[in-house]
Parts: sequence; C-alpha cells; structure tokens
Amino acid sequence: MSSHTESALQESVVPVPAAYSRQVSFGYSKAPPNEINDPNVYVKRDVHSSSAETNSLKEKDEEQEQEESTGKMQKSVLIFIQDYQIYIRVLAILIMLVSFSLILTAVIMFGKAQNKPGHPLDNVPKPATITDHPCIVFSGVAALNLVLSIVVFSLSCISSKFRKSRNAINAVFAILSAIGFASSMGACFFLNKQTSLENDLWKWSCGNHKKGIASDVLDFGLVCHVVSYGWKFGLVQASLELLTFIISIVAFVILKYAYFARYGSFGKIF
Repeated sequence: MSSHTESALQESVVPVPAAYSRQVSFGYSKAPPNEINDPNVYVKRDVHSSSAETNSLKEKDEEQEQEESTGKMQKSVLIFIQDYQIYIRVLAILIMLVSFSLILTAVIMFGKAQNKPGHPLDNVPKPATITDHPCIVFSGVAALNLVLSIVVFSLSCISSKFRKSRNAINAVFAILSAIGFASSMGACFFLNKQTSLENDLWKWSCGNHKKGIASDVLDFGLVCHVVSYGWKFGLVQASLELLTFIISIVAFVILKYAYFARYGSFGKIF
C-alpha cells in the first residue's frame, strides 16, 4: 500500500518551471571578483579613449584658467580706469579753479579801474565802450562746471553704493565730461571770438600792451596775460573732459563685453 502511494505521489508531482530552477538560493554569496583590481585577470584597456578624456580635461582646465585670467585682467583694468577717472576729475577741478580765478581776477581789476574817481580809463584810447561780457560768460561756465565736478566727485567718494556700481560711475562721468567738454570749448571760442571793434577786455588790454600804452589805474600787460592764461587753462580742462569721456566709453565697452562673455547677454545699460 505504501509503495503504491509513493508511486502515485511521484506521478502527481508538478514539475518546477525553468525560471525557478535558476533562482538563487538564500544565504550568503560571495561578490564577484573585481576584474580591474584582480592581478590574475587581464583586462584590455582602451588607450585611445583614456587619452582623449585626459586631453579634454586638460583643455577644459586650460579654458577655465584662461577665463579666470581674462576675468582678473578685465577686473584690474576696470579698477585702474575707475581710479584714473577719479584722478582726472581731481585734476580737472584744480584746473577749472585756476581758470575761473584768473578770468575773475581780470574782471575785478577792470571793474575797480572803471570805478576810480575821475574815470581815468576814459583818457585811454579805445575803439568803443570796453566790455567784459565775454570774460563774465567764461567765468560763469567755468563756475558751473566746477560745481558739477565737485558734486560728482563728492558723491563718488561718499556714496559706497554709487562707488560699487560701475555702470552708474561710467554713465555719470561720461555725461559730466560731455557737458564739460561742450561748455568749456564753447566758452573758449566765445572768449576768443574776434569782434569787429575789438572792444572786449582781452583784445583791448593786449592791444594796448603791444602798442606800449600805459595807465596808472590798470596794468594792461597783466590783464592781457591773466586772461590769456585763463583761456589756456580752459582749453586744458576741455581736453581733460574729452579724455574722461573716452575713458568712460572704453570702460563701458569692457564691462559689457565681460558681462556678455560670462552670461550671454549685455544686461542693464545703467
């Protein structure tokens, strides 16, 4: 009976599927050997791929170093330009102060001579009534530029926010220098304008000095030289304004190029 039952059970056993026959048995299993670190296993390495990866890494490092060096150079150039703008502005302020003082001195000397008792200047030969209007206009323009330059210079020294914004510094200095150059050159041309009567203070005093005409109340040679030097300093100040304008434009171009190279856009203009 038992043998019959065992044979019946063997016949009724369901065969195990092939997928389950390859199932990993439970328990600890050893990790496969590391072929790279195993000295007994020979691994064929791709020399060309490894060398290509090394070259690409070197190229990336060189490009990164070049970008960093270029960025440092551009930053140093911008800092130098910003400092140079400040130095030029200080020099322009000093020159404007000298030019304004010289022209104003000549106007004051002429005014005092005119108000002398008895009006001794009336005895000096003159083509028409002498006017100091061109000198007054020149002094007014110089005073206006002087005030604007002092305000901008003070703002650049006091305000840390303005000092950190290079776009604002370049824009303000460019606008200020453009105004200063145009107004200074206009004042110089207006002062040097040849009148048909030559009755302006500068031409009249220089003409009397060349002719040897003297006066007890007004030194024509001194007035002539004072106005001449004031006019020359005005030209120097206009040249400095033009130089400042060019430097500001160069700094603006460098800054926008660096921003575009890094971010792919030019960013805000101001």
